[in-house]
Amino acid sequence: MLRVTGLDPTDRRRTGPTRIVLRAATAALATLLLCAIPGGLAGAAPITPSDPLGLGDDPVESVLDTFGLGTKVDQDPNNYAYDCPDVLIVAITGATDSESDRNPVDEVDRLPWSNWVGNVTVPAGEASASTPGRVGWVYVPYASEYGVAVAEPVPTYQESVAEGLATMGRMIDANKTACGTSTKYVLLGYSVGAEVVERLAVDIGSRPSTAHVTSDDIAGVALVGDPYRPAGTASLDKPGPPGGGFMSSEPKDYGTLTNKIRWACRPMDIACDAPENLGVLPLALNVFGRMHFTLLDPGRTVTEFVAVSSDVAARTIAHVFSDPDFATSDESLLDVMLRVSDRTQPLPDERSPTPREMFDAVTWALGPGRPVVEAKLQAEAVGFGEDNADIPQLFEKPYVELGFLQHLYYWDNFPDNGRDWESEKMIRWITDLAREQSEAPPVDEPAAPPAGDTTAPAEPRVIPPVNPGYLAPPAQPMETVPSTWEEVLKSLGLPPEPGK
Repeated sequence: MLRVTGLDPTDRRRTGPTRIVLRAATAALATLLLCAIPGGLAGAAPITPSDPLGLGDDPVESVLDTFGLGTKVDQDPNNYAYDCPDVLIVAITGATDSESDRNPVDEVDRLPWSNWVGNVTVPAGEASASTPGRVGWVYVPYASEYGVAVAEPVPTYQESVAEGLATMGRMIDANKTACGTSTKYVLLGYSVGAEVVERLAVDIGSRPSTAHVTSDDIAGVALVGDPYRPAGTASLDKPGPPGGGFMSSEPKDYGTLTNKIRWACRPMDIACDAPENLGVLPLALNVFGRMHFTLLDPGRTVTEFVAVSSDVAARTIAHVFSDPDFATSDESLLDVMLRVSDRTQPLPDERSPTPREMFDAVTWALGPGRPVVEAKLQAEAVGFGEDNADIPQLFEKPYVELGFLQHLYYWDNFPDNGRDWESEKMIRWITDLAREQSEAPPVDEPAAPPAGDTTAPAEPRVIPPVNPGYLAPPAQPMETVPSTWEEVLKSLGLPPEPGK
């Protein structure tokens, strides 16, 4: 939760709200593009030792796939997705790198720097090729759009996230029905896909043992460039950068999945290593994430901005007037706006206050409640400044220069270069999980209830809200990691300047 700091009337710190909002809007648009570009530039057969050019086994089909004209389904021979493998990787990639009608087992050939998660799935299959049936994988079909189009509207960012979350859940449920306990799942998400997996992990980790799919069915969770990464969590096998996800860097309750989650985050990747206090930035992204940006119909964009802003304002007002404890709570208006602006999952409609209730509330605020309201407003002003204090860091530190590159450098597109890429670490991790599952004794299927048993099944628990510090992976001690342009180039084996 964003802070509403002290109700101390002597605290006079201020930050210019107008300047903060303008900077946040600029940063929000840049961040939206950052999340979108990887898939936009992307879309390729993964580069592997057996396919160093990333063209697959049919270069002509690869070129057709680049323009969305491919017709063949290219299922990797090491992919046992439809045979109830020991481990099934359920992978969801980043923005513009998938479609709602994508074939879940098709190794789409596009450009040599994309189909990002394929740089883990295909090599993981090759690593277990000598043990048929050990590993399989599917790609989650979803729109993976961010609302930007030339003429015809495409799904918004939040619509894409909602679709990805629903589709991924259905795919796992269906596979569990077909395969029972013989298959365990590795959930792999990158960028926008990591947001989808993160939300699903919170859900699954909170489920009771009687649920159809529980944490016992999950072998591991890998979140790459996650915009909800808790600040300071480890990056695979090393201490991670100190920042956190730009949408939220607070610890979350992953319940019984806590010890199975791994993050991969590179320094200055703004998606997962953003400064802590960027309060207006995620709000702006939530608003933009509900809009269509159709270049030939700018009027629609303006209309939708007004509609979304009005909806957020109305829901915020309804909450403030209907919650009698709001004036004395630590919850800020920014907290409320962040919550009601996220429509990736259904929000309960708050009852709109009646005219009489609004009149009574205003009368109280101008009369006996005036001291409380004044203290709340003062706390809002101070808290707003503190909650947005780190926005200048987006321009003062090399996020602009490094953020885009760091968001791409998780994937081994250059085999045998002597560098241990994050994708290679994930391949080894998944291979170990698959071997452990393959060698584990069989698990007995739960017995069916006897005939005539009328015992009601256990009610599923409601997903718990964010609970800072509870069951979240602890922050790791820091070590030296690349954080400047020169250090990043050096880590890639490249000279910092030509000729050096």
